Formats: sequence, structure tokens, C-alpha cells
Amino acid sequence: MTDNWTVVVGIKQVPDEDDVTIDPDTGTLNRAEAAAILNPPDRNALEAALQLKDEVGAEVIAFTMGPPTATPVLELAVALGCDDAALISDMAFAGSDTWPTSLTLAYAAEYFDADVGIFGEETTDSSTGQVPPGIAAHLDWAQLTYVADLDPRPEDNQLLATRDVEGGHEVVAADLPVIVAVGYGDNDPRPAGLHRKLYAETEFEPMELDAEALGIDPDEVGLDASPTQVGGMDTADPVEREQEVVDSVEDLAAAMAEEGAV
Repeated sequence: MTDNWTVVVGIKQVPDEDDVTIDPDTGTLNRAEAAAILNPPDRNALEAALQLKDEVGAEVIAFTMGPPTATPVLELAVALGCDDAALISDMAFAGSDTWPTSLTLAYAAEYFDADVGIFGEETTDSSTGQVPPGIAAHLDWAQLTYVADLDPRPEDNQLLATRDVEGGHEVVAADLPVIVAVGYGDNDPRPAGLHRKLYAETEFEPMELDAEALGIDPDEVGLDASPTQVGGMDTADPVEREQEVVDSVEDLAAAMAEEGAV
């Protein structure tokens, strides 16, 4: 680690969830016909990273693991204010589930000698929420999850996080290095400035990193290294729901008691 914090922020290009289908033969997502967009929770991760840049002068580097067509999300990250961005791409990564994905991103965090890694709480194409904790586990770093706000303490080499919990919040301190998963919708992402947008679209070129550059054994990643398997798929039949309108809290309590809900 260095005196000036290096913050990496993981983002992902995902298929628009309204257009996603699953290949019944392979059990994998069929992305070919779906529009590609930035994973919505990653906008909150980008904003959290850029706030650290504003507060402590951190260098912010965005990276994404995906095919060459994923570069538009990196251009957006740079337009918003990231200092640099990297495309992590290799045919060896194809078909990776959350285990080899988190391993690859852990290697990337080490490659950039990161002090802080920031990610959205989940991706809309899988919604597991497993990747940020997986990265922390691979690296043996501290982790802060479901984060609503960050308070950097560079003098103590710590990051304080306000986490939403049921019925309130808690404040947790973690020594660096640390992986952060930001809660979806828990901050207000900034818009991209015109000059940064022009730079990102016309001049910026992301660096490219493959498995060899990151020092990854190809046998550790990809579909064959992914333990997740789809056992089957079926369409759930809609359940007819009965509704009853009551006039008071007392009537509601009585109706719930009658149904054995209280």
C-alpha cells in the first residue's frame, strides 16, 4: 500500500434484465439479444469511490471483467471522474461463475496494489451478492457490506462505514486493505461532466489485462472451474391472492388473529 490511497471500483456490463433469457441446454444467460447496460448498483459503487477521491485525493481505477464489447462501461466510469480504467478479458474467463470471477477480480485488486476495492452489492444478471465477499475471502482482506456511507480515516489507515441494519444503522471500522459492497440506491450518483464525456468518448483507451498479465492459471477460472450448476428450470404458476380491506388497525389485528398470523 502507498501513502495515497488507490481505490479500485469493479463495474460490469450486464444485459438489460427486461431482455434476458436463459439457454435451456447450457443453463447460462443468453445475452445475444439483450441490450447491454451498466449494472445499476455499480453507479452507487462509482459514486462512493469518487467521493473518496474528493475527500482524500485517492486515485480511482475502474475495471470490468468481460468481452471487448464491455468498454462502454469503462468510458462511462472515466467520464464520471475515474482516473483510469482496465478491461479484464480473456477467453479463459468465459463461463466463470461467482467463484472464479471473485478470484480474477482479487488478482486485479492486487495487480493495482489497491487499498480499497468498491463494488455494487450485486449484479442484476445474477443477484447473488457473492462476488465482493468472495474477493475479500480470496485476499484475506476485511470487508464492509451493505454500506450506505463511507468515512475515510487516512491518519489511522482505516475506513469507517455506516451500514443499514434492520431498524437502524451501525458504524463499523475496518483496517485497510478492505473490500466494500455499497448498498443499491444508498447514494446519489453524480452526472458526467461534458469535458470528461468528450475525453472518454474520443481520447480514452482502457488498459487491457488478460489471465497471463494478472498471473492467473487458466485452469482456475472459466466454466470448468465454476462449481455452480443449474439443476433445472421451470415457470412458476401465479398464485391467486385474496384481498380484504379493513377500516382500522383494530380490524386488521382481528383479521390477522383469525387467520392465525398473530
